[in-house]
Amino acid sequence: MTELAIRDDRSAVALVDSRDQSIARLADWAQAADAAYKVADKLCDTQFVPVSYRKKPYEATAAILAGAEVGLSPMASLRAFDNIQGTPAPKAITLRAIVQAQGHEVRIEESSDTRAVVAVRRRGSDEWQRSVWTIDRARKMGLTTKDQWKNQPAAMLIARATSEGCRWIAADAIMGMPYSVEELRDGDGVEEPPQRMLTVADIVDAAPVSAPPAGMDAFEPMPTNRQKRMFALFNDTVFRERDERLAFISEVVGREIGSSKDIEAAEGGRVIAALENHIAEQSQPAADDEDIALPMDVTA
Repeated sequence: MTELAIRDDRSAVALVDSRDQSIARLADWAQAADAAYKVADKLCDTQFVPVSYRKKPYEATAAILAGAEVGLSPMASLRAFDNIQGTPAPKAITLRAIVQAQGHEVRIEESSDTRAVVAVRRRGSDEWQRSVWTIDRARKMGLTTKDQWKNQPAAMLIARATSEGCRWIAADAIMGMPYSVEELRDGDGVEEPPQRMLTVADIVDAAPVSAPPAGMDAFEPMPTNRQKRMFALFNDTVFRERDERLAFISEVVGREIGSSKDIEAAEGGRVIAALENHIAEQSQPAADDEDIALPMDVTA
């Protein structure tokens, strides 16, 4: 066997192992999602959860899972994340808490109705960086006409400077949470990001919509914009074949899915969250395997 053939064979084995590990992590995540839903379903009927999550167990589940990834308890997660258009978004103070818990430094150096300065420093670094937000900067972005900016400009300036500073020094700690609640309410990051050319045929086919899953009173299909988001995320995973993608979706939602048309709106949110979690895990640097090249047998 030649050196090239050996390398190709090892690459194929490594790809299979990677996929097996991804599916195993997905199974673990699906179990965690089921447990989170059971907690959310009970909590959402109480007065102890924020109003935005009451009677909304799916959204609360997403918030609990998002919080669990950064070490927050279920109740802390529901307080730390707000429900923005069905998506859990962290408050600026949540980003600061997460970043500080990782050992990075965030401090407010100046705060008034016209100017905020937040200094940030990554753990192990001697260099401080400063995010400066002024009311003039906010005005140029068209923010000062909004009610929250009229009523509490100092708090909004601090929130902006905090969110910006945390992204500068600890993007790894807040991966998957690029925008704070305050930014989303101002209109930042609400639109779907530009998508690359998609292969919709990878998942969509002409199969009819299946009957609603057991216990689901009315079937609300996954919105088109969410489907596009899902397709784009799949392009960044190892799941290239249609069958692999459908198997991934079925594992997440806990029932057999034969087409993207079978995905209910709330289930779609769970699939997107699972894909984002999967991509985030894959993007974490791993120790490089030693690349061993076997010499060709030239004596034969």
